[in-house]
Amino acid sequence: MFNRLKLAPKFTIILLVVFIIGSSLGGFVLAKVLQYRIESQVTAEGVMLMESMQAVRRYTDQHVRPLLEAHETSEVFWPETIPAYSARRVFELLQEAGLAKGDFDYIYKEAVLNPTNPRDLADAFETSLVTAFAEQPDALEKSGYRELADQGLVFYSALPIIIRDPSCLECHSVPEAAPPAMLAQYGRENGFNWELNEVLGTQVVYIPAEEVFQAARQSFSSVMGLFVLICAIALLCLNALLKPLVIRPVQGLAKLSEKLATDDIQTLEDLDKAESRKLVNVVKRHDELGQLGQVFQKMLNEVIARQQRLRQQIRDLKIEIDETRKAKEVKNIVETDYFQSLQQKAREIRDRTAEAKSTREKEEERQQQ
Repeated sequence: MFNRLKLAPKFTIILLVVFIIGSSLGGFVLAKVLQYRIESQVTAEGVMLMESMQAVRRYTDQHVRPLLEAHETSEVFWPETIPAYSARRVFELLQEAGLAKGDFDYIYKEAVLNPTNPRDLADAFETSLVTAFAEQPDALEKSGYRELADQGLVFYSALPIIIRDPSCLECHSVPEAAPPAMLAQYGRENGFNWELNEVLGTQVVYIPAEEVFQAARQSFSSVMGLFVLICAIALLCLNALLKPLVIRPVQGLAKLSEKLATDDIQTLEDLDKAESRKLVNVVKRHDELGQLGQVFQKMLNEVIARQQRLRQQIRDLKIEIDETRKAKEVKNIVETDYFQSLQQKAREIRDRTAEAKSTREKEEERQQQ
């Protein structure tokens, strides 16, 4: 069926197939790139959020805790002196104000292997992150996907929690160094024996994976829609340009070939028509189609010249054949019995006439004597 189509529909189908295949491959690659881009964006925003929480932790440890410790007693404990508590409360306030949400619904957690507050205890997956950070000291951050029991599939970004300031260990070295009110609230079993420059836990920011996928789909739809629109316009423009630049010249050459095949073109004067003028326009071009037109014009001139020579040879041959046929016919007539008898009678008549003439001449000579 494809071979039966004309040139214009064939070009359209080929361009359409190329467009569909290119769009499919481009869409697949684009989807992967946009997915990676959204994940990188979420990771960058999560890292920025966690670094902000680290700044809150440092501010609490360096400025808030010294002020509040002056008012602490053995019966009163201020949780605001704990950097992790301050960071969590600041994040909750940001969530309430809608400032931390932005484009995504973040969940922040400081997961520690041996926390003071059981709320901060790392689960099995977070424990593996802490172990990975401890085994890879140069790792700045980690990100990927995991399943949460209450959230489903989520995308996470994580940073290591490392105690670098000795003042942070005052409440986490041994139970005897901790404030009595803190021990009364959290007990003596957890949150102690921490060491300086040790990976104690990880800061983790979670976001529902569907939000990441949704953002990627929205970006993909916008970019792919624009891509399809541009390709469709390019396809229409290219298809429109193919007609005057390729298809019509080829159709003109085809019509000339058809006329040449049906013997409608016999002389160079017969070429002085619309198709001939189209051929002249094609020959003036400097591309491959122009080269084809030049070859076709040369072939056309040679064919016409050859036809003219052939016609002249046919005319000469017909004359020669006519003369031969006439000679043969004359020979056939001469060789017939009828023609032979006529010749014999003509000879006898000529002989009698000559004899009578000779007799008269002799008689006249005698009379003269």
